[in-house]
Amino acid sequence: MNVAEQLYRLQSAELELAQKRQRLQEIEASLGESEALRQARQALAEAQAEQQHWTIRQRDLELEVAGLTEKIARSEKRLYSGVVKNPKELTDLQREIASLRRRQARLEDDLLEAMVHREEAEAARETADTTLAQVTARWEAEQAALRQERQALQEAIATLTETCQTLRASLPADLLTTYDTLCARKHGQAVTRVQGGSCGICGVAVSARTLHRARTGEALQFCSNCGRILYVP
Repeated sequence: MNVAEQLYRLQSAELELAQKRQRLQEIEASLGESEALRQARQALAEAQAEQQHWTIRQRDLELEVAGLTEKIARSEKRLYSGVVKNPKELTDLQREIASLRRRQARLEDDLLEAMVHREEAEAARETADTTLAQVTARWEAEQAALRQERQALQEAIATLTETCQTLRASLPADLLTTYDTLCARKHGQAVTRVQGGSCGICGVAVSARTLHRARTGEALQFCSNCGRILYVP
């Protein structure tokens, strides 16, 4: 195996290692509560608060209506009992009863409205509850898959790291310097595979003489256009 092939294998391993590390970072960032889950929980909390508001409002109005009903009943009993003889007192009592009935009518309208709102809020809460359950189930499945993928990536990264270290240990320091310098300039692609007599990256044709030297591994050969190390399979 000539040095160009060794460098090509090192590059392949390091590129794969970089990809897997990048994917691992993405997974780490995705683990934990998702925005969709937070939004579903917030929506349920808001729906529960709305339902509670209208439930309390309905109960308060029911109590107030019941209190007025009792008061009206007492006033009417007094009115028709014959206890009140004074005409002015009778008139005042009749006016009071009429006022109470008007207030009772308004409260009953408010109560009906509150009942409608409570029913709507209850339906919205049930919908939010169902949505949260669905979002939670999807999130839990996604998290399990991500944790499984993370485990596989961590194992692959450990293996690739060891492979890269072994390959680097087998190469001369000066060649590694050349390779690392090119990697820094060429976005991690210091070595190009020759395909059909041309550079596999920039596509410029490689001379027969350069091809022969690259194939025999006499010394590192470089693409005349992009400057990458040529590897001939």
